[in-house]
Amino acid sequence: MKKSGFLVFLFLLIQSCGVDSDVLEYANDEINITLIFPENDSECTEGVIVSETQSELVFKWEDNNDNGPYTVHLTNLSNSQTEFILSDTTEVAITLDRGVAYSWYVTGKVNSSSEIWTFYNEGPGLESTIPYPATAISPVSGATISQTSTTVNLIWASEDPDDDIVSYDLYFGEVKDPELYGTDVTETRFNDIPVEAGKIYYWKIVTKDSVGNESTSEVFNFSVG
Repeated sequence: MKKSGFLVFLFLLIQSCGVDSDVLEYANDEINITLIFPENDSECTEGVIVSETQSELVFKWEDNNDNGPYTVHLTNLSNSQTEFILSDTTEVAITLDRGVAYSWYVTGKVNSSSEIWTFYNEGPGLESTIPYPATAISPVSGATISQTSTTVNLIWASEDPDDDIVSYDLYFGEVKDPELYGTDVTETRFNDIPVEAGKIYYWKIVTKDSVGNESTSEVFNFSVG
């Protein structure tokens, strides 16, 4: 398991921005499960190769409260598909696609959860990797902006192991599955979007690189006064 400088930067960026947990799936759960492996924001080169396209990793975590059985929530970040893997113990072997980025977290039976971690399952001879999903910088997800605001500037951050991000698509609207609002945005911000007091808005970012790889962020939200 190896980590590069930009991955550490991404981790620190997420922490410093204070992303609100109330928009995450485990919002009502207590964070008392500790993830161990695969490590957060890492390039995973371990595991057992089962084919040219897949490898098997043993996921591990700790839970001092013994809230099993557990569910591993594993999301393939290239297609946003989530699997749910059950385990009676604090580890489970899972077969993954190689050359793909994943996010994962674990929940227990009594309102318990871990943080969400992200890793890249490295594949052989890869010429390109997908960008990491964008994170919200401003407004921070779950924030409330002034009711006197008539426009908002959306700002985000995104990193790519190949450093070849070329553009972003912005989805924005008043529904939890927002519609496409801006395409092929070349900066990590979109200014002067009209908003109205008393409303909640949702947005997400699709990050695109030079060879056609894409990643989709979680859906962020903010309210106006």
